[in-house]
Amino acid sequence: MSGQTWQSLLEHVRTLVHEQKLWSRGDTIVVAVSGGPDSVVLLHVLHALSDEYQWTLICAHLNHGFRPEESAQEAQVVQQIASNLGIAFELEEVSTPAYIEQTGQGPQEAARTLRYDFLHRIATKWSAHSIALAHHLDDQAETVLMRILRGAGAEGLSGIKMRRTEKNVELIRPFLRIYKTTLIHACEECHFGYITDSSNLHRKYTRNRIRLDVLPFLEQFNEQLVPSLGRLAEIVGTENDYIQEETGTLYAELVKEEEGSFSFEVASFVEVHVALQRRLIKLILSYLSPSYEQFDFSKIEMVRGQIMQSDLTTWSLDIGDKVICRREYQHIQLTRGTPKLYEPYCIPILRTDEVISIPFAKEQLDIRLLPWSRNDSDQMELSLEEAWFDADLLTFPLCLRSRRPGDVFKLNEKGGTKKVKNLFIDEKIPLSQRNTLPLVADVHGQVLWIPGIRRSGSALIHPGTSCVVHMRRIKTEENV
Repeated sequence: MSGQTWQSLLEHVRTLVHEQKLWSRGDTIVVAVSGGPDSVVLLHVLHALSDEYQWTLICAHLNHGFRPEESAQEAQVVQQIASNLGIAFELEEVSTPAYIEQTGQGPQEAARTLRYDFLHRIATKWSAHSIALAHHLDDQAETVLMRILRGAGAEGLSGIKMRRTEKNVELIRPFLRIYKTTLIHACEECHFGYITDSSNLHRKYTRNRIRLDVLPFLEQFNEQLVPSLGRLAEIVGTENDYIQEETGTLYAELVKEEEGSFSFEVASFVEVHVALQRRLIKLILSYLSPSYEQFDFSKIEMVRGQIMQSDLTTWSLDIGDKVICRREYQHIQLTRGTPKLYEPYCIPILRTDEVISIPFAKEQLDIRLLPWSRNDSDQMELSLEEAWFDADLLTFPLCLRSRRPGDVFKLNEKGGTKKVKNLFIDEKIPLSQRNTLPLVADVHGQVLWIPGIRRSGSALIHPGTSCVVHMRRIKTEENV
C-alpha cells in the first residue's frame, strides 16, 4: 500500500503512539467501525501498524436499526473488510427507535448511548483497555460550534478529547487533528471501500445542519474556521484541565465528605476566585447526582450567589433532582435524597459505673461513681466533654436522651433558665444536628448537661460533697 496521504496518516498515528503514549505494545484495541471513510481508514491504519506494535484488533459494528435494509448492507460491508484483514468482528443489532420511545431521548443521543454501551461490552468481553474512535477535525469543529451556540463554558468549549477514560476504558481518537477530506482521499488513494450514510444528509438533525449550512456560511468570513475551532478546543482544553486540577486541590482542602453529604466553610469559600467557586460547586454536584449535566450555569450560579450574597445564616435551597443546598451558620452542606428521620431515644443511667453508646454517633458516654473529698477539687478537670455532679443531689435513674419540646436548661444554681432550643441557636448548633445531640437529664426531665456545649447549674459539687458522678464523652472508631 502506498501513497503520500496514506503514509502521512501512518506517520501521524505512529508519532502520537510515541509522543503521547496512546497505546502500548501488545494492547488489545476495540475499533469502532461504522463503515464510513473515517472509521474504515482508522481500521486499516491500526491494522498496518499492528505487526509493528503487536496489537490485537477487534472490529466492532453496531446496527442501530434506523434503516433496516441499508443498515444490514453496511454491517455486511464492515464484516467483509474485517474478514479481508483477518480481524475479529463483533456485530450487534439494536432497535434505536424502540429505545427512543422507552427513554424519551433524541435520536442522536439515543444512538450514542447504545453505541457506547455496545463498545464497552465488547471491550469487557475481549479484556481490552481501549476503544479507538474515528472522530476527526471536522467533527471537533462541529462540536465546538454547537456548544458555542448553546452557551457552553470552558469545559464544553474544550470539545472532544483525544483520549479520556470512561468506565475504566480509554476512548482514543487519533484522527482528531485530521480533516475528513484527508481521510476520504486516503480511501480513494488506497482503493478502500466505504459506505456513505444517507442519514448524514438529513437536515432534521442539528449536527447535520451545522455541518451542511452553518459552517459553510461562516467560512465566508474565515476560510480557516475548522482548524480555528479545533485550535480553540485544544487551547481551552488544556486550560480547562488546569482549572480542573486546581479544583481537585481546592476540594481536598475545603470539602468534608461524610455519608453522601458534602460540606465546607463559608469563610473559606468566599476567599476563592469565582471561577473555582463555580467549578467546586459543579464538582460536588457531579458526585451527588448521576444526571449532574442538568445543573447548568444558571443553577450553579444560583447556589454560588446564595452563598455569597444572602445575609441569612440559615437557609435551604432545592436545586433539583432531590439535591438540597443548605446553610447552617458558617457551614454549607449539599446533600441528595430524603433527609434522615431520627427516632427519639432515652437510655437510663443508673447509679453505677457504666459505658453507654450514644445513638447516631461514633461516641460513648463513660460514667464513673467516685468517692470525693475537698482536696479532690484540685484534681478536677474542666472540659466541655466531661461533667462532675454531686451524686447525692441527683435523682436516679438519669437519662441519656434526645431533646424534647419545651426542654429547659438551668443556667446557674440561682435558678436562671433558658430554653434548650434557644441555647442551640445561641451556640449556632446546625438544625440538622439538634435532634441527635445527646442530653443528660434527671428523672423529672430537668436537663443536667449537654455534652460539648454546657453543664447546667444543678447538682454542683460543694464543700460537703462525699460522692460524685463523673461523665465523659469519648470518641469511638465505629458506630455502635
